[in-house]
Amino acid sequence: MSFSLQVPVDQFEMPHPRGDGTFKISVARVAHVPEGAKVPVLYVLDGDIGFALAAEIARLRGLMGMQPTAMVVGIGYGVDFLEFAKLRTADLTPPLSEAGRAALGNMTSFIGEQDGGAEALLDFLTETLAPEIGRRYPEASADDRILFGHSLGGLFTTYALLTRPGAFSAFLANSPSLWWDGFAVLGHVPAFAEKLAALESPPRVLIGVGGQEQDAPTKVPPGIEMSLAEVQATVAASRMVDAVPELAAALTHAGLSDVEYVIYDKEDHGSVVPAAMMRGLRFAVPDRT
Repeated sequence: MSFSLQVPVDQFEMPHPRGDGTFKISVARVAHVPEGAKVPVLYVLDGDIGFALAAEIARLRGLMGMQPTAMVVGIGYGVDFLEFAKLRTADLTPPLSEAGRAALGNMTSFIGEQDGGAEALLDFLTETLAPEIGRRYPEASADDRILFGHSLGGLFTTYALLTRPGAFSAFLANSPSLWWDGFAVLGHVPAFAEKLAALESPPRVLIGVGGQEQDAPTKVPPGIEMSLAEVQATVAASRMVDAVPELAAALTHAGLSDVEYVIYDKEDHGSVVPAAMMRGLRFAVPDRT
């Protein structure tokens, strides 16, 4: 039996739910799927910077059929980074309160001033994109669907979990920006407990964060019109590391039995992504025993 080192990759565009613009959808299929079999589908937010990495990790994991893997679907824009940084903020976030908007200060110079598209994006993922993936790819499982998001994508993944826990079989929230709007997303936890209790098959949840993400920065990131003192104060208030075990504990208290969190030692907000993707895929599509 021979095994190809390549996996098929497709790209196509779909209309953006706001009525203008498009999403660039990228799909990496699983090689050598037995006829009639179904494979998990890993939906990766921020596909412009995360799809290729996730697709390669999934390919390596499934090489020669050694371990189960997943089809990877990236949701992106196909634009330059500065425009991407603003578009993602508009799509990945719940609406800001006036206080939350004021708290962003000059951060909007980089992330933009538009927000509040999370509910529309969640509708798009569940009601438009997932059915289209099923139509195009017969091997795509309609039940085993995984969502991965990092940073604001991690915030969106948390929001999706808390408001629609049955939408995906696994939620992988990495470095979630829970600080958004004064940690307002956690206000959905009480209602989440009721939604969770109504599910026959509760989701599996993995939350991750780099161990250095709460360290005081020593320089201002490019594109951020803030002083170093302002950036350091923002990082401290964001509580990126401390908030992760607290979220996991809140989910457990709400009745979620299969939730784990990982603090990746010596990783920062950027370097943590590859480790989180590999760990997330192993968590959502477990090793054979």
